[in-house]
Amino acid sequence: MIYISHGEKGGVGKSRLAMVLIDYLLKQNTRQVVLIEGDKSGQDVGERYADIVETGFINLNRPDHIQEAFSSLGNWIEKNGEGKDVVINLPGQASDTLDKFADLLAATMEMAGQKLAVFYSLGTLDLHVTNLVESMKIGLMSVVPLERQVVIMSEATGSMDQFAWARSDARATYIKAGGQEGFMPKLLPSALDTRMGGLPGPYSAFLGNDSPFSLTDRGLLFRWLKSAHEVVAKGVSHE
Repeated sequence: MIYISHGEKGGVGKSRLAMVLIDYLLKQNTRQVVLIEGDKSGQDVGERYADIVETGFINLNRPDHIQEAFSSLGNWIEKNGEGKDVVINLPGQASDTLDKFADLLAATMEMAGQKLAVFYSLGTLDLHVTNLVESMKIGLMSVVPLERQVVIMSEATGSMDQFAWARSDARATYIKAGGQEGFMPKLLPSALDTRMGGLPGPYSAFLGNDSPFSLTDRGLLFRWLKSAHEVVAKGVSHE
């Protein structure tokens, strides 16, 4: 499976979604997990999972060189992704590249025996709803079935009522058709989130008795991670 953490330009939670997704997939322990970081200037997910999962760094933020970006991505997956779960963490500008060859990517992955799943992390504005709807019409969201796509709103970005998507006609239509969405919880208190962000490895690895966190902090981390896993599980194939 190819899992793509897609969405708006920076700050909407794409990297956090990718981190939680990898944690969830590792916990399932059904297939080897590999990671593609889509921008060498933003290696936050790669740094967290260094020495845990195989990682490729491919510049997918190349709207003026779409064919080269596609070739690099396809070649890496062909060489390293067979029989594995591949998580692609997209940079902020990647929609300008990937959405433009969505049909080609889907067809190529099908030829390679891979299926696509897309998590789309939203911002709060009307413009962000417009961008999502565009992806649903002609971009990456348009080439995957509803059971393998999830619209993500993040509590770190805003409360549910702050998202234009939550009150849009587009959302009502999407949900009526069977579309999926999730609200990614925020890890609180913020001091725990900050400390957690500075430590490498899967979130789940810090729940045991050998964790550097106190019992109380582990309880908070466990509750948050359980809810976060439930969000990403919506788009994960268990075939």
